[in-house]
Amino acid sequence: MIKCVLFDRDGTLGWLDDVRFPTPFHPFAPIAETFAKIKALGVKVGIISNQSSIARGTAGNYDFAAEFRSYGADIWEICPHDTTDGCNCRKPKSGMLLSAAARLGLPTRDILVVGDRLSDILCAENAGSEGVLVLTGKGKDERMAVLGLFPRVTVLPRFDDVPALLEARKGKN
Repeated sequence: MIKCVLFDRDGTLGWLDDVRFPTPFHPFAPIAETFAKIKALGVKVGIISNQSSIARGTAGNYDFAAEFRSYGADIWEICPHDTTDGCNCRKPKSGMLLSAAARLGLPTRDILVVGDRLSDILCAENAGSEGVLVLTGKGKDERMAVLGLFPRVTVLPRFDDVPALLEARKGKN
């Protein structure tokens, strides 16, 4: 049973005109409203996000925590490393997911990861969680690669379709 949904940020919840901060983040749908719907189902909500802008020095003093709190996220993890740093947290590795699971005291099988890239789905699969691909951001471009590796992965148009997915599954339990 899903007890937490972890969302990717960029490409999943919205998009940026530029990855140099501060720059406006444009949500695909009302994030706080969607998070509230999920939380009303008794499911925690969080964000796991690669933010190489921090390593590259283009993040300025951007306060990701304040942003994520404003959406109502219960938990968040950020990978501040660049692609060449070799860390264990940058997706497709599962360090952020494992850390969030430990902090929440949940087994990874109870976590749903929602993202727009193969790396998000691999992060979930590598940790024993379920991944959901959304068709925003890079999702349309990466759909065939994801389905080629994981033919049963759930595909949704946007992140705000997750509450309906959870509701439908709740009715089947």
